[in-house]
Amino acid sequence: MALRHVNSAPKADDFTPLQEHQAQTPSTFFGGKPVLYEHQAGLTLSVQTNALPENHIFNKFTTVPGDQAEDVLINDVELWANSEDLVLFQHTPTPTGVAIPYPLIALHATMKWKSTIEALLINVSLNDADTVNEDDDIHVLEITVLPPSYLTSDPSTTCIKDIFSAMNTCADLHPDPNSSGAEDDGEEDLSAPGATGWITAENMDEYLDEDGNFRGSITIMGGAGGALGPGAGTVRNREEGDEDHVNGVTSEGGAGHEHKYYRTD
Repeated sequence: MALRHVNSAPKADDFTPLQEHQAQTPSTFFGGKPVLYEHQAGLTLSVQTNALPENHIFNKFTTVPGDQAEDVLINDVELWANSEDLVLFQHTPTPTGVAIPYPLIALHATMKWKSTIEALLINVSLNDADTVNEDDDIHVLEITVLPPSYLTSDPSTTCIKDIFSAMNTCADLHPDPNSSGAEDDGEEDLSAPGATGWITAENMDEYLDEDGNFRGSITIMGGAGGALGPGAGTVRNREEGDEDHVNGVTSEGGAGHEHKYYRTD
């Protein structure tokens, strides 16, 4: 998957409204319109000057100098957070935009821009996730989404939290396909000794070879998923005369204590 250039702004009928999506079961889960979770206009993007030329799509946006030498601003931006991707579109002076698949969004988080204004930080990978091989080849563009009228003394920042919440939901619809590998690493090894049953004094000989080593492959009575091995689940009742024994060791003064080792702390 890769970033996609957008020549014209999306229209309302390109999406299924979230309220409509939640109110009924869709007739099909394939080929339908993407669900629109959040739509905001009049936004401003603050981006790093040196990162824009690395991607020809973002380089099409018209920028103006920012307050800091290393940043530029992209004004008049409209945002659509839908179930397929995140769309950023600049209307003037030249209409242009980008559709960002959620797996390419490495980070999104709320922040304080200039320590005062509620904003949204988005880190976008500029690489095609299907072709990049080395970590050193990954290039990330850091984008700060500023609310409308952010230059005023009391800007409305509610939209920032709404966008953040919508992106959380949409990102969950596109889980990382490589995340299953960690789960595979944690799978139980059923070939390990006793993995499918208990090893007890009564059945120890079944797991050892003639040299006293554990065999590489263990078969439990009944096969995998069958009955547990002999002795599994057996409760041994205390026999008469065992009152002086604790964990196999006689209490002090009991018979045989001279041949036992006592636990010390």
